[in-house]
Amino acid sequence: MTRFLLILSGVLCGLLLVVLSEGRVGHLRAFAPQMVPGWAAPIDNGATLWQGRARGIRPLGFPVETDLSWRFARLRAFGAIWDLSAMAPGLSGRAELDLPLARDRAELRDGRAEVLLGDWPGLVRGVTLDGLLEVAGLHADLALPERSLRAFGADIRWTGARINGQDIGTGEMTVLSDQGGGWRAPFSLEGDVVVASGTLEGRFGAPVAVLDLRIEDAGGMPIEWQKALDRVARRVGTSWIVRRDLDLSLEWPLL
Repeated sequence: MTRFLLILSGVLCGLLLVVLSEGRVGHLRAFAPQMVPGWAAPIDNGATLWQGRARGIRPLGFPVETDLSWRFARLRAFGAIWDLSAMAPGLSGRAELDLPLARDRAELRDGRAEVLLGDWPGLVRGVTLDGLLEVAGLHADLALPERSLRAFGADIRWTGARINGQDIGTGEMTVLSDQGGGWRAPFSLEGDVVVASGTLEGRFGAPVAVLDLRIEDAGGMPIEWQKALDRVARRVGTSWIVRRDLDLSLEWPLL
């Protein structure tokens, strides 16, 4: 997600160059290719600062390529706002991007998205996940021109959660960040089969996050699940403890 936001800010800020060439990326590519940075490769030739699309972006931690579209929405005091949309297999999302005239920062706000997990590759090797991920309240602050992420947050809810076709209840996660450049995502899952809780922590700009997870048998856990957990986690009574680093830059599955 961090890489996604950095690419986004670069796309919109870099498109200011396009104004010098009749407003379209294709013109700039044809007559001044040396002015088109490498990160601009996914941008359509017809894109302008006011509207356009970048195709095939792979946000950090995502298993699928995403198409990003933007359209100028309105002016505000000392700045302007763009409507953003993201589309990918199993993913749809929207947000607003606020760019002040000072051009020293950018703010992503009012973000929301839906993910159909069944349309994505498995997060865990040999495990099929299903259900709907609903993302709400997504917001982020970026410093410009260095395009560094300063803050990020979102609320995520997993409904109709299933593992290998087995209903497991409802999951929730809240993503928080601090002024020191770190982020933290406590999460929980409750159902009749398992109860799970833990955190995922990392730092902006670093691909590796730390997973701390506790899984408990709620009384209905299949024996084959227990045996699988015994192979990858430390068992404590009727619970299993998992602590490991996750490289979010890798292809899924991550576990």
